[in-house]
Amino acid sequence: MEDIIKVWKQYGIEGVIVAGLGLIVTGLLKSGKIGSFFSRISDRLLERVMESSSDENIMRSHINESNIVNHDIFNYIDFWMYSKVPAMKFSTDYRTAVFRKYLTVYLKCYKKELKKVVDSGEYKEMDSSELWKTMIDLLNQIVYQYESQSREQGIPDVVINKMKVKNNDTIQLTMDLIESVVNSQFYESENNYLKVYSIQNIILSVLESTISNSDFICNSINGELQGLTMDGFTQWTDSLNLDPIKDPHFSETK
Repeated sequence: MEDIIKVWKQYGIEGVIVAGLGLIVTGLLKSGKIGSFFSRISDRLLERVMESSSDENIMRSHINESNIVNHDIFNYIDFWMYSKVPAMKFSTDYRTAVFRKYLTVYLKCYKKELKKVVDSGEYKEMDSSELWKTMIDLLNQIVYQYESQSREQGIPDVVINKMKVKNNDTIQLTMDLIESVVNSQFYESENNYLKVYSIQNIILSVLESTISNSDFICNSINGELQGLTMDGFTQWTDSLNLDPIKDPHFSETK
């Protein structure tokens, strides 16, 4: 308890949240449920606390409804959708068009569905089991929405399926961590504010990881996009090993 008090005095409520997440991550690591992915997630959460520790007003404030409604996740999603993703470059013009569109759909669905839960305020009256079910339903609905909308917008199945494999691993680990937060007495607070705020932090780090890893997923697709067109760009050849100077068909036209 003395250690928690020290963290509170030095880093405020966000420091306490990260300390609690650290304990949970450690427990999951020992149980074999979690790997390097969430080790990186916990590092990122701690980094975010250190970056903002100089703002005493924020760091010393209690978590309330305003913190949840105005959580950084919504600002980050907007920044990614309107600034970062449109500027991302992938291996070809066609792949750039496809992955930009996929990531935009992905982020929009996360923002829309998470905002529904937050704005409803229903989480404030839930017990642990109800909150856990709400979070599971939220994740399932988000996955359904971004996969369905991606197909509707013409994203190739191979891209959706490749991202699905990566996202499924991420979702399972996310669920493990969220379950631990929901069931932990460490995060008990008025109206579930601390639990929901902590879950938003987890999801924010997951989104950031997905965007960062999208280039790796893109480059893992080889030979399955040839001849496809998106937004006026055609993938004339689909071998990442081709030299675009030596192969005249590698250049893409709009």
